[in-house]
Order: sequence, then structure tokens, then C-alpha cells
Amino acid sequence: MSAVDEEFIPYLVLVRFDKDGADLKKRLAESVPVLKENLADMGKVQFVEMSYDGSMVAFLVAANPRFEDVLQVQAHLQSPRSGRSSALVVHDKVLVVTLETGTASRMERTTSWLREFGLLVE
Repeated sequence: MSAVDEEFIPYLVLVRFDKDGADLKKRLAESVPVLKENLADMGKVQFVEMSYDGSMVAFLVAANPRFEDVLQVQAHLQSPRSGRSSALVVHDKVLVVTLETGTASRMERTTSWLREFGLLVE
């Protein structure tokens, strides 16, 4: 493996699915595999966690350097691929955080923000 092959941008991707009164288990069964495929298009993906009610999932992604900012990651996730629908619907919420050395304070602010809006279960 060359040094170029080892270059990547680490992202934490949090997705909160819109419950919309529908069956959340069915929604997860349909959306999570498509979401994983879309993330795998960007690089190596690892499932991290799911909230207790299944409304939120987290992934770590070692993204190809061509996905150089969070807006590109969000656009990739929200646009349908050829022959595949988007894993996300209009009211789903996506938070993409770039993980870099020394970002503990940013992560603390992010978790604080998630807690403030009731998106984090303790």
C-alpha cells in the first residue's frame, strides 16, 4: 500500500431519522443498508452506534481525500445514486464532523449541542 492509498479524511457521520409516525424498524431496514453503501462509496466505513430507539445512527468514515469538506459528504449522502434512492428523506438530520488531532473541545461542543436539542440519550 502506498502513502497515497493511506491518505484519508476522518469523518464522524451522525444521522437522525425522521420518525414521521411511520414504523421506525421498517425505515431502518430500508435506509441503513443504503446509507452504508453511500458511505462506502466515499471510503472505509465503520458502524459505531445506534440510539436506544433506533432513530439515530453513527458511523466513522475514512473518506477519500476528494471528499475534502463536510458539504461534499452531505451532498453525497442526500443525492440519489444511479438506480438507487437516497438513504435520507427531507426531514432526516445529518451531522458530519471532521475528526482532527486536538478536536476534543469541538466534540464537546457538538455533544453539548446534540444534548440541547434532545438528540443525545445519556
